[in-house]
Amino acid sequence: MPNKNASKQLKEFYKRHKKGLLILVTVLLFFLIFIISVLGGLRIFIPHFHELTGFPFGQKNYLVVFQNNNELRPSGGFISSFATISFTAGIPTEIKIEDVYGNIDNHEYISPPYPMEELLANEWYQGYSFRDANFYANFPETAEELIKMYQITRPEKEFDGVIAINFSVLENLVEKIGPISVNGITLTKDNLFEKITESVNDVDRHSIEDLENRKSILKPLAFSLLQKIMFNPFLIRNTSDVITASLNQKEIQLYFKKPSLQKLAEDRNWGGTWPDQSEGDFLAIVDANLGGMKSNRYINKNINYHVTFTEENLSDKTSPNAELNIKAEHYGIENIPMSGPYTGYLRFYKSPSEKNPRDLKISLNPGETITTTESFLLSPDLVSEGEYKLTIPKQSGVDNDFFTIIVELPRGWQTASSDFETKENFAIYRGIPQKDLELKLQILPDQNPPRLVKQSNNQINKFSLHFNEDLNQSFAKDPLNYQIIDLNINHPEITDQIVINEIETTTKDIHIHTSGQTDQNEEHYGILIKGQRDNKGNIFEDRQVTTVQRLNRYPQNSEV
Repeated sequence: MPNKNASKQLKEFYKRHKKGLLILVTVLLFFLIFIISVLGGLRIFIPHFHELTGFPFGQKNYLVVFQNNNELRPSGGFISSFATISFTAGIPTEIKIEDVYGNIDNHEYISPPYPMEELLANEWYQGYSFRDANFYANFPETAEELIKMYQITRPEKEFDGVIAINFSVLENLVEKIGPISVNGITLTKDNLFEKITESVNDVDRHSIEDLENRKSILKPLAFSLLQKIMFNPFLIRNTSDVITASLNQKEIQLYFKKPSLQKLAEDRNWGGTWPDQSEGDFLAIVDANLGGMKSNRYINKNINYHVTFTEENLSDKTSPNAELNIKAEHYGIENIPMSGPYTGYLRFYKSPSEKNPRDLKISLNPGETITTTESFLLSPDLVSEGEYKLTIPKQSGVDNDFFTIIVELPRGWQTASSDFETKENFAIYRGIPQKDLELKLQILPDQNPPRLVKQSNNQINKFSLHFNEDLNQSFAKDPLNYQIIDLNINHPEITDQIVINEIETTTKDIHIHTSGQTDQNEEHYGILIKGQRDNKGNIFEDRQVTTVQRLNRYPQNSEV
């Protein structure tokens, strides 16, 4: 009986409130659609809400570092400040923003990785610290290092993830949602860098008093941004778009301790993780500005990478050569607003797991340009199943490096690719990568016949042929494959009866020595060529070509 009564009461309740319930369901449905819509690419995290926020009974802690990519470091930029964010039962319960020059550094001297100490050492240098711990371009390594350095002074704190956000994200966000008012200052994308730089009394001045008294503008700026977005829900989609684009371009990088969340980030290439590459070519160029100032804002780099394959490389699996040329131009002006001397290094990796990469220390003043060249001997197994692959991870924070990549094959070989521009035996990529580059090139064996480049008759009784590639010598040396005829174009009164006596060859040249030719300046002769082919069996079509008698009548360098 109780079940029947309950069922009857439920039906009566539904009947009385049917219209209201339908309205409520409709509102909730539209709200859900709105949330999914405004989240854009970030909606992939909705099914993982409980894992991210500890809902309904857990707690999650995250470390957020704010990197200034105008002063590049391996994982994106100098760490200017950081935040800790805590969620309890799905609700944010703590957001604490701190300066990197606070008590996070109150620990004993720690020797830094090479060449940090050499380039940073001065009377103020206190050793390796949290603000320099984003030393690895492969972000998971940096994330673990940041947690380790944080826990030196705060060992009780555990983190479920690390998020790195570059200054460029802030610029793009302000551009997207409109001007922000902070402490009476109106900030736009155009003045954001200069106003923030003025506000924080840049640390490169090395004034202890300034460092102790400087006020961070990031905290009021962050709350102003949140306030503007939350009070205008239609800006949420704009914000989501900026965050998604920043994740795609490695301007925001995510690291999670939980493997399922880390896999989610890596599957979307949002983890700043270098590829676990077992085959193909690899090149990573890591820029680290260790001399202070925000000079990377005013530095352009042109990077040329030229890989050359020979016949032996492709046929016998020998090691090809590669040359890397980098031109760096510092177009800044001293202290306008934070341009200055660049002191740092470029680090070159030819493997994701390379333990001893090459370092190049650089000093570059405003207005100067430097060029450097590095040579590499590549793996003999670089080409697999006729395909060349090249992976170049984009360094977080770099947005204007121009790459020119040239792959050169032997004469006659062909290239095919949707990633490269292909031109006969050359493949070329040009561009400014906005994400990791993964280029593929199909290498096609030589199927072209040898091409006759020129023919000449500069000596009596000697006719020469020059081809664009090596010839099969057994066919090239056979005198039966040639015939020479006087065409009687300019001297019809004389008809030479030419006999072939000897064939002399080099790899690409054929010299036909004859008898019976007379001095007939500007006379035309037909050379019938038969049966020629290259060393791969590609056959030169039998044909007759014309050459003109132009004798070398004067010794070289003599005056006429």
